[in-house]
Amino acid sequence: MAAVPLLRQDAFTGLYEIAADRDGGSVFVASINGFDANNAGFIHRLDARTLQPLQTVQVPRLAFALGLNDTTHTLYVGNTMDGSLTAVDSGSGIVKGVIQLAQPEKNDKGEPVFAHTRKVIVDEPHNRVFVTSPGQPGRVWIVDGARNTLTHTLISDGIWSAGAAYDAAANRLYVGQGGVNEVLVIDPDAGAVVRRLSTGETPAAQQDKSANFFINIALDTQGQRLFAAGGQKDQVYVWDLPSGQVIQRIAFKSAALDIAYNPVRGEVVTSHRGNGEPGSGFVSILDATTYSLKRTIELPVHPNSLALSPDGQTLYVTVKAARSDKQAAWRKDAKDIVVRIDLNVVPR
Repeated sequence: MAAVPLLRQDAFTGLYEIAADRDGGSVFVASINGFDANNAGFIHRLDARTLQPLQTVQVPRLAFALGLNDTTHTLYVGNTMDGSLTAVDSGSGIVKGVIQLAQPEKNDKGEPVFAHTRKVIVDEPHNRVFVTSPGQPGRVWIVDGARNTLTHTLISDGIWSAGAAYDAAANRLYVGQGGVNEVLVIDPDAGAVVRRLSTGETPAAQQDKSANFFINIALDTQGQRLFAAGGQKDQVYVWDLPSGQVIQRIAFKSAALDIAYNPVRGEVVTSHRGNGEPGSGFVSILDATTYSLKRTIELPVHPNSLALSPDGQTLYVTVKAARSDKQAAWRKDAKDIVVRIDLNVVPR
């Protein structure tokens, strides 16, 4: 099959995160068919090269985030609304179990609610799973993947703990959030915060009115840099980890949502849903050394989540349809899209 710069599959609705397996054969996409209690979550397995659907698995709770352990062949699904994690066999699609992380609380109507889950990060060497929770305060849960049990719950001194990335060599978990200290550095063995990083842009007295909210982060483990996206400003922050200092602020025409570091190509990739309405979303590819923009790929309407192939030469993106009939791009019954981009022949 000849290389195609861009393929799209628009057979789904309610798409969220996407993950690629290590052998390069499959990509997994999480979706929902609504937010009501009676709605379901789904995991779609697609052929990584053609994007043809191979399997659809219904899971017991709404599916948003994904984390894949290729060693144990376990796909972890973040059930945001229920504060839980569903473990699925990535080969057979059999649901192994549900791990309840948050305990029920009562809202002002007396109804049971749960702290939400956000990012799901897998630590394959230690068979652990890290899950963030963007509340006030934020939380981080650490799960034993062998036993499917919760081992640590960390309560953040910040708010909206969301983005996460793991440095396996250093055994350190990084969590992006809001508040005075927008990045936490966690020792997962101890279940404790060992360091905090700050932009210095939120005064202590204004902790709950944070200047930034880092919804997604990415690590350059070799170069010891951290890239943070999703701030209230239209820019990505770059930290030098040894010094703990912000060394670059990369400006864009609209805020970045997801972010991925590609060590193979020396690039940083960001998704942008588009500011305002109707908004035209796009993906940016940056030179990771100079921080200069190499190319922009228009992907209307709203690019959401990113995943890179194991060889770093292919990018997968979920793209959401217009949400409202007030948007110029709105179409009745429009589908969300999975896009496959060959980075060697990507259109400019």
